[in-house]
Amino acid sequence: MGKRVVLIIDDEVGILNLLSRFLKRKGFEVHTAGSLTEGIDQLKDIKPEFLFLDVNLPDGNGLQTLPEFKNTQPTLSVIMMSAFDHENIRTQAQSLGAEAFLSKPFSLDEINQLVN
Repeated sequence: MGKRVVLIIDDEVGILNLLSRFLKRKGFEVHTAGSLTEGIDQLKDIKPEFLFLDVNLPDGNGLQTLPEFKNTQPTLSVIMMSAFDHENIRTQAQSLGAEAFLSKPFSLDEINQLVN
């Protein structure tokens, strides 16, 4: 069995680096994208188990793209992330198929719980 695969789509380099290093230490094959466009392109080539998806990206809104990701890969576990933690965003993410919602800043313990 191959490595577990994760894709992180976030425009914040610090978040990409933190999650990438942590998940690689956990044994994941990690792919990163700084925009929705780049992430959509990567999803054509990889089949991740987890997708960490930021809500506010330079080229769009992650919530609006979530249904497309879930339709393309129904077994994909999507974890939405945002610095804006409003109940309506959490509710919308859940109704669109996200398994979890992380409020930035988040702890590595939260990440660990989600991927185990």
